Amino acid sequence: MAVHHPADTGPDTGPDSAGQRRRLWWIVGAGLLVLLVVILLVANGWASQRADSADASATPSVTSPSPSPSPSPSPSSTSSPTPGTTPAPLASPAPTAPASPAPAAPDPSAGIGVPSGDVAPPQILAPVPLADAAAAVPGVVFSISDLEAVDGVARGPGEVAGPSLRFAVSVRNDTASTVSLTSTVVNFYFGADQTPATELAAPGGVPLPDEVAAGGTARGVFVFNVPNEGRSLVQIAVDYSAGVPIVLFEGPAPH
Repeated sequence: MAVHHPADTGPDTGPDSAGQRRRLWWIVGAGLLVLLVVILLVANGWASQRADSADASATPSVTSPSPSPSPSPSPSSTSSPTPGTTPAPLASPAPTAPASPAPAAPDPSAGIGVPSGDVAPPQILAPVPLADAAAAVPGVVFSISDLEAVDGVARGPGEVAGPSLRFAVSVRNDTASTVSLTSTVVNFYFGADQTPATELAAPGGVPLPDEVAAGGTARGVFVFNVPNEGRSLVQIAVDYSAGVPIVLFEGPAPH
């Protein structure tokens, strides 16, 4: 009996086997190429990230301040009228009264030398007749006496001799204290325009004393150059002291 042994088959060296091996190498090569590209891309991205991080840490960041939001009014801060009720009207500010101007300082010469009908300022007492007495302040009483025509004599600077009037001024002190007369001044005005007259020392001029004792009387004699045509109406003004009303005597004078 014949024994049949299987035939010894070696490696397949046919055309199909060679083609399969070439396809396998292409696949492996393509996979390696793709893997290499991926590795390069990953490495490049990692290096770029490292560089950006280094730049960011080296450069100080400048942060511009952001504008703070304006506070919006809360709903509770705005009062709204309750339905059915009438809101109370806002109170208007009280009007401010204009400041009153400061009173002007009295002018001691105001009203002097003008016709008696125009003399009414509060710092000057109303004119009284030449024969009457008048009090500048309570207890200090002035009076005019012995008004007469004389021939005035020029003796001092500015004096002019000529027709003149001479009169006496008396001061009666009804107070309990001595009254000073050092500030007392006597002036004379004449004519329709009440022109100031020039004072003379002669004849017979005598100044008032510096003071008058309590209960006493002082006297002075005065001479003023007054033309005859201006004697129909004269004024004698006695200014006792600053801040005290001026005493005014008025009337016709002898020619």
